[in-house]
Amino acid sequence: MEDKDELRRRLENLEAAVAALQRSLEILQTAIFREDLSSAGIPDPSTQSTPPQEPAAIKAQRPAPELPSLAPLRPVTPSPADGLQNWELWLNRLGIGLLLLGMGFLFRYGVELGWITDAVLVAMGFVIGTALMGLSWRLQRRAIFSQFLQGGGLATYYLTIFAAYQFLSVMPWGVAFPLMVLVTLGAFFMALRQNRAIFAVIGVLGGLGTPLLLYNPEMSRPLALASYTFLILLGSWAIYAVKGWRSLLLSAFWLGWVMLRLSMTPQPVDQVGVLQGILALTWLGFTVLPPWYQWRDRDSAAERYRSQKTSPQPYGQTIGPFNPVIALSLSAALWEWSATITGGVSILFGVLYLGTSLLWRRLPQPWRWVYSLTGLVLIAFGIVVRYSSNRFILAPLAIEGLILHYLSQRYSSRPLQVIAHLWWGLLSLSFVGQLLFTSADRPPLLNLAFVTHLVVLGAAAVSTRFLPPPTRPLYWILGYGVTMIWIQHELAPFGTGAATLVWGLFGVGLLIDGLQRDSAAVRTVALITLIITLGRLFFVDLIQLAPLWRVLLFMGFGLIFLLLSYFLRALWRRSPGESSRISEESPSNKSEENP
Repeated sequence: MEDKDELRRRLENLEAAVAALQRSLEILQTAIFREDLSSAGIPDPSTQSTPPQEPAAIKAQRPAPELPSLAPLRPVTPSPADGLQNWELWLNRLGIGLLLLGMGFLFRYGVELGWITDAVLVAMGFVIGTALMGLSWRLQRRAIFSQFLQGGGLATYYLTIFAAYQFLSVMPWGVAFPLMVLVTLGAFFMALRQNRAIFAVIGVLGGLGTPLLLYNPEMSRPLALASYTFLILLGSWAIYAVKGWRSLLLSAFWLGWVMLRLSMTPQPVDQVGVLQGILALTWLGFTVLPPWYQWRDRDSAAERYRSQKTSPQPYGQTIGPFNPVIALSLSAALWEWSATITGGVSILFGVLYLGTSLLWRRLPQPWRWVYSLTGLVLIAFGIVVRYSSNRFILAPLAIEGLILHYLSQRYSSRPLQVIAHLWWGLLSLSFVGQLLFTSADRPPLLNLAFVTHLVVLGAAAVSTRFLPPPTRPLYWILGYGVTMIWIQHELAPFGTGAATLVWGLFGVGLLIDGLQRDSAAVRTVALITLIITLGRLFFVDLIQLAPLWRVLLFMGFGLIFLLLSYFLRALWRRSPGESSRISEESPSNKSEENP
């Protein structure tokens, strides 16, 4: 009773505070209005002889009540009911699991001792399943407990029919299979009736697993297995179209494709066409249904994502990239395509996905980057499959990495940005491995490998424009190291002195750029490059170069360093504060002060 009185008192205090704030806001609006009139040169109505009429809202407003002192709110502590509910969930799971195991042990023990016949065992299984279902119906007020009882009842039905057909052989396939289908339909009905996703998931798992639980040569034929799987998928799609349960979508997707994979074996031409049609319809269903549901649910989705830059993926976006890859792989196995055909079809579908994501404006926003990623994955898959033995595939893969970074910035997608980083990481390892373990092609600098390497380095450099500022230094450091290795690799046919010369010129170019942009980081990298060049000059070229080239290289670098020293002040575009400080500390100023 005391808690209710305290709650009522706090509610009254809150209403009084809100009324006071509203009164203050109206007074503030009136003051701003008068200030605007005076700034515009319009006489203030309050200075005229006729007293100004107050706005109706202000005139009708009662005086603000005195703001009472509010008692400090007590900290919100977790309700004991939350912990109780967690305990209830785990106890229900443990109890159902142990009950099912105990039933299995009971059946086995009874058969071994010969106490009961096989038919009685099957009847006991149905009785226990029905008892669980009936008890759950009587305990509907205990929603969680009732839900676990019903799930246990469905599982008991599946296990009983499976044991009756597979182990006890007391039930023919013609009876067992319709009973399995009936249990699956019952699970779907319960899911819709009680709005529980778990029953739909149990129905999908049991329905799609029926051909495995009730193995039969007739049912295991590819066309029959694929047709039955597609019918179960149709039922799951119908429920998803109404409820939008992500767990149902994921269960149907993975297990459905596994069952279709078991049915995809080389067949006569007439059956191959039907199987390909089932594959195409399955791919189309998983491609269209989730975005369609989100588009239909766009009003609530817009409210859900209003304060978020990226979607938390409640509509099954995670299956987007896998769906076409699985469908194309199964189609290639069904038709026995060559690598050239498989790669070409994959690239074609990749272009279709990428174009859809960029051009279809009605596609929900969270699906745009998913379809873009799917298109790039398909294109990369096609390139690798079609040109797996060609080491020049790094160039198109680098361009895809550039597109990934561009799309991650365009859609502000954190997952896409992470995938782009992983993409470039794997590509960099392949690129460095190619530079370290293969020799340069002939003629030097005039071959396709040189152009490929230029494309990779150029795509990496352009990708940094679409990176967030904190990530760019890491890319520049890695790019610097790879560039140094690439220079050594490409100029190896010209001898060691050529790479040293280009390294030095590269360092000089970085130093000039750092001076022009007044960047301490670039100047530091240039200094490191020049130090590495000098180390190579003394410890490698001094030993391996011919005397004439040794003289030219040492004298050339000496002349370059002298010219840099002479033009250093002219090249350095310093900030005004830095320029004044250096001019004050210059030797000429000191000599004038102390003649």
